[in-house]
Amino acid sequence: MRRVVRMAGSGLVLAGLLGGVSACGSPFGGEHAVFGKPLGKQLQAASRASQEGLTARFTSRLDYGGTGTKATDVVAGTLDWDQDVARAERTVHVPEPLAESDASAIGGREGRRDVRQTYAVRGHGSVYVAADGAKGRTWVRFTPAEREKRGLNGDSDLNRLNGAVLPYGGTLAEVLPHAKPGKEPAHLPGGGRRYTATVSAAHAADVLPAALARPLRQAEHLGHAKGFTVTVTTDGKGRVVRMTADLAAQLDELHTQGLLSDVTTLRSELRLSRYGRWQREDFPGAHRLVTSTETVRTARGLRPGQCADTQLLGLGSRALFPVDCADPHDLWKFPSGTYERTLGTLDGLDALPLAACRAGLADAEPVNGAPDPKTLTVTRDGLRYAVVEKNGTNKNPDWRGTPPTKLPKNTELRVGGDASCLVTTAYEPLS
Repeated sequence: MRRVVRMAGSGLVLAGLLGGVSACGSPFGGEHAVFGKPLGKQLQAASRASQEGLTARFTSRLDYGGTGTKATDVVAGTLDWDQDVARAERTVHVPEPLAESDASAIGGREGRRDVRQTYAVRGHGSVYVAADGAKGRTWVRFTPAEREKRGLNGDSDLNRLNGAVLPYGGTLAEVLPHAKPGKEPAHLPGGGRRYTATVSAAHAADVLPAALARPLRQAEHLGHAKGFTVTVTTDGKGRVVRMTADLAAQLDELHTQGLLSDVTTLRSELRLSRYGRWQREDFPGAHRLVTSTETVRTARGLRPGQCADTQLLGLGSRALFPVDCADPHDLWKFPSGTYERTLGTLDGLDALPLAACRAGLADAEPVNGAPDPKTLTVTRDGLRYAVVEKNGTNKNPDWRGTPPTKLPKNTELRVGGDASCLVTTAYEPLS
């Protein structure tokens, strides 16, 4: 349904004029390009008329309500159909009463329930995620191929940012081509219209975060999902200016999946404004731009001494962004240092690498953020083992990478080496 218009020079002005003629019909009084269509095709025509505006501002929001609590997910930014790009800032607020799992599903993050993230999108291609640090902003680019390599395609929060109606996806606009008006629209002052339309269950997941969309898609395949009603308001040219939807019907299925159990109301809204006006763009350029391939790491891919913000990109452990340890972070990789022990039995050998990390953590000095010893994990086991005689000199022990299966009489086991360790740290925001 999406149509991208590309023009040069004065094309924006000319296309805006032509868009006006198209939406209002012929200058000699022909049928209106939206309201003159059969009722069942008017919302699809409204989608095209909106795209002919070439540029616009938008605000999209999801409101999760419950007893004495309200979580919000608000995205605001600019759209440019002419260049097929969008840029937006997403702000998620999740109040304390909601469970940690629900906070994560909505878009909040552990220990940080107020999250702000900036994105840029280029059509059906690359998605850019802003990473802010003490030295300024860096844009991390995820091409479709890079997203697929990291398992971030399909119902991932990055993949859903490529929209089908707006250049920026995941908004209520995604359901516009599938909305079916049940009756003639109400006429509004200024020539606009207000439609009430139904949307099938198959598209309920298009407007929700990936963690909520996946169970809804599964329910739709099983025939359990429910459709919903959307209200669409247009201006006199047939361009969409507001959409609202009550998604409470989706909560029944989400509750059965153990999600949003404290949420009793769920609403979505989209507002579009400033059609055809010049929008200040801050789209990522070559300066401070890095690719996900060269920058993003897994936990094992971090170097000892490096820190990472596990949620800076909003992608969890699959895509860690290494940061200066003086910047906010919640993951620190460090070397355990030399670990030496002499053992008389083989009991507890599996725990030795972690013991090396505990010993190293006791001597380490993190740059920023208090580490949590309970979260220690080992990413590289560099310990070596040698069987030696008790009370013997053994100046040249036979060191091996794996321990023996048994100890001969009058021998003991020497352990030496180091390990690479990961630990989560208390997140401390930039002042």
